[in-house]
Amino acid sequence: MPKISKNFIFVLLPLLTLLVLFFPVDTHSVPFISQETELAMGKGADQQIIQQYGIYQDKELQLYVNGIGQNLVSQLSDKVFSRYYFRIVDSLDINAFALPGGYVYVTLGLMAMVNSEAELAGVLGHEIGHVIFHHGAKQMVRSIGAQILALGGAIASPKNAGQWLTVSTAMFQQINMGYGRDAEIESDEQGILNSKEAGYSPFGMAGFLKSLRRKEIMSGQSYHSFQASHPDTRERIIKAGLLAGRMTDEPESVNSYRERYLNRIRGLKYEGQKHGKDRKRHKDQYIDIYEVQKGDTFQSIAEKELGNKRKDLDISVMNGRKESSQPKPGELLKIVRNGKFKKDKMLLINPDLEQVLHPK
Repeated sequence: MPKISKNFIFVLLPLLTLLVLFFPVDTHSVPFISQETELAMGKGADQQIIQQYGIYQDKELQLYVNGIGQNLVSQLSDKVFSRYYFRIVDSLDINAFALPGGYVYVTLGLMAMVNSEAELAGVLGHEIGHVIFHHGAKQMVRSIGAQILALGGAIASPKNAGQWLTVSTAMFQQINMGYGRDAEIESDEQGILNSKEAGYSPFGMAGFLKSLRRKEIMSGQSYHSFQASHPDTRERIIKAGLLAGRMTDEPESVNSYRERYLNRIRGLKYEGQKHGKDRKRHKDQYIDIYEVQKGDTFQSIAEKELGNKRKDLDISVMNGRKESSQPKPGELLKIVRNGKFKKDKMLLINPDLEQVLHPK
């Protein structure tokens, strides 16, 4: 057996360290990071998220989204973290993201694009996947190494302000860039499985992705940085549809809870500020719900309700419909009205009072 020189060992050890750091063998473990560190990172960044975007001031809607999220978490065989937090942030961007430690966020822009409770459950389940698979923590190790993260729970302490700045900057960068193809596909699958276990149609995620694909084509606006490290939207739609199809023979509308979702978001602020520090003046707009009447078309609804028949395409895209399709009598559609929504005039259409915590 040939003798190994000390110089060779000095070269080999750093290489082995890099291999462990960048290519961990166990995909569901995080080398060098404790759960305490993940919790500290999430808690510290949560405060920054709230400062940057602001929390949407609608307690009932916040409780509704949190209820869906907690129901999804309750179906997990291993929750990893004891507590999860689900928040709607006041931003028009179409986005959803998660932080290490169990913090999950959806924007107003995303809430406006979603067309059913099953779609929202798929999105939240996707973000829960990022948490339980430690995608954020793993990316942090790849981005800044393990030395700073070794500070553990003290990382967000004022006395470690320099190190925390490095960590928080890296976290916000990965929120904008995503976690890469494999991680996103893995989280898509987790979201579909999780939502099905919670009693929702597994087609929710595919439906949401289809709506966003149409939105991308129309405006170029993307969800969760599809143009960055995410896999192509069309690829995700195909994979999500195939997986859902293997899980159920029922139509996509079964257990979608579309009407319940639409009634919940009636009055939702539409567009407006991108973040909490946006001081530009924005026209007041809100989402209203219209019940389709016999003989209605997208063009006639746009002219009758919005005073502009050219907004027919906006209505169809917003409701996840193809341009060539037409609404059916009794169907509920989202439309955008100018002005501020008056809650005292709110009247639910086909109200479904079933508790969201147990949709089965």
